[in-house]
Amino acid sequence: MKKVALSIDSVRSKVKELIGKNINMQVCRGRKQVKRYKGVVERTFPSVFVVRLTEGDTPVLSLSYSYNDIVCGEVIINEA
Repeated sequence: MKKVALSIDSVRSKVKELIGKNINMQVCRGRKQVKRYKGVVERTFPSVFVVRLTEGDTPVLSLSYSYNDIVCGEVIINEA
């Protein structure tokens, strides 16, 4: 089955729609290492977006990723 090619512009617009919404995020760290996070898309910039984590007793922690990470399949975002 052929993988659907995404453009950075389409990914950027989809992430912009998720601002302020709860998301489930899966990040592939390589060699069968997958991290799963729950958070909220806080802000978007021209080349990156910021996710504030909301799970557990962790203090407020923000992670940033580029849109290219989604295009390459290293980051997968689903609305919660």
